[in-house]
Amino acid sequence: ATHLEALGEDIDHALWSARCLVSNPGVIRRAHTDYFAAGAAVAITASYQAHLDGFRELGLGPDDAREAVARSVALAREAAPPGGLVAGSVGSYGASLHNGAEYTGDYPGMDEAALVAWHRPRVEALIAAKCDLLACETIPCRIEAQALVALLREVRFPAWVTFSCRSGSEVCSGEPLKDCVDVVAECDFVIGAGVNCTHPSHVADLVGICRSSLPPEKHVVVYPNSGEEWCGERHVWKDGTATADGAFVEMARSWARRGADCIGGCCRTSPSTIRALADARLQCGAV
Repeated sequence: ATHLEALGEDIDHALWSARCLVSNPGVIRRAHTDYFAAGAAVAITASYQAHLDGFRELGLGPDDAREAVARSVALAREAAPPGGLVAGSVGSYGASLHNGAEYTGDYPGMDEAALVAWHRPRVEALIAAKCDLLACETIPCRIEAQALVALLREVRFPAWVTFSCRSGSEVCSGEPLKDCVDVVAECDFVIGAGVNCTHPSHVADLVGICRSSLPPEKHVVVYPNSGEEWCGERHVWKDGTATADGAFVEMARSWARRGADCIGGCCRTSPSTIRALADARLQCGAV
């Protein structure tokens, strides 16, 4: 989404970057192309915030919404070089609330069964569109991890699950990351777990928790944000708070040493961040 904004798109909408699946699909293809050219091994589709209510705001019914989700896979596939993977983004329920709940885990009225039902349409559309795996991401709480595991067992499709974290040991709900990783580690269809959209200063400790909690054959996936701070009063990013690409790479070296084997960047990182990671030859995939 950061790169889409850099390319001139306004994504201030309930659908966030998924709005472009309807308004300007070509810019999504270009964004994926730029990341693959920078050295990415995996593209994550622009379906993170693609949910039925959001598409309804654009006047799209359920069938058109499913078609838009499928388009997210097609656009990434068109940009992918030989061997490039396409991960279908399954953003957290909290992202659909448009109130920051993906960073609190505060889901009033939702239980595990309701979360499974909410996630099911997008997951089925991504699988039908033939993504290579699912990227269940920015998960802030244990109950949503439980719901995703139940759904993955139902659809029998590979996925990674990454959590949003507020410290070096806790997901954003305040629950221990270890408890959340334990939930997903036992699922045969979860091929990896880790963290995303988390301050990079927390990631080294979080990688250690993931590596010690996961079976050795499962991947540790990390793609933190840049650490840049948002000023809620002025509605601007605070100058000087982002982690420079060089410093990001140095931290990534420690993540790889601790066991992360799929490393990339989330919000406020860019293709230049991925290029720096690829040039560092960390012996892991970049997302």
